[in-house]
Amino acid sequence: MMRRRMSALICVTVLGLSLTACANVVSLISEGGLDQKMSFTSDPPGAKVFLMGSIPLGETPLVDTKIERTKNTFLVLKKEGYEDQNLLLKHRFNPWFWGNIICCGLLGSTTDATTDATVQLSPTQYHVVMNPKKASLEQKEQFVKIKTARNLTLRGYSEVQQNLAVGHGEYLTSLLVTLRVSESEQDDAIRQLQKLMVDSKDPLDFSDKVLDRFHLLRF
Repeated sequence: MMRRRMSALICVTVLGLSLTACANVVSLISEGGLDQKMSFTSDPPGAKVFLMGSIPLGETPLVDTKIERTKNTFLVLKKEGYEDQNLLLKHRFNPWFWGNIICCGLLGSTTDATTDATVQLSPTQYHVVMNPKKASLEQKEQFVKIKTARNLTLRGYSEVQQNLAVGHGEYLTSLLVTLRVSESEQDDAIRQLQKLMVDSKDPLDFSDKVLDRFHLLRF
């Protein structure tokens, strides 16, 4: 009886060890490895990007830059005349982690946790508004407007999209106020925004088009 139990334990252990990397394998095959492609843009462009504060990645805009899936990953953006911007990359559990518990047991999930296969950076695109070091009152006001417009059109993209579909809503109202659209011009502005939404390929493209159309000058 003891031999049977030992044999069963050995079989389970071997099976567990052979399957522990299933989330790793899935990530390597379906997602191109333990690195994740990310994009970084900034206002103004041309900011130097450093991984973990010291490893140069290039200058913004950076498209499809590979970043390893690890916790506490941060970037530092630098540009002459502007304050350094620290950017902590958000992360979340890779959904394959939970599949790994089901197919491989807790032993497999623990292994993946230690190799960071459970970490997936999210979102995969970041936009940073650089803060000028020495700015006039007018420039500071412009900075606040640009930052607010970027937040509404990027972070609030889906909400603005829904508001534009029906022609009204809280996010759309906030955007119109930020763009300083008078009440008499709001109907026309909404039509312009609706067209920009249709003509845009992604949130950043929509955001850029909004700033340009409503003459919200960049730095």
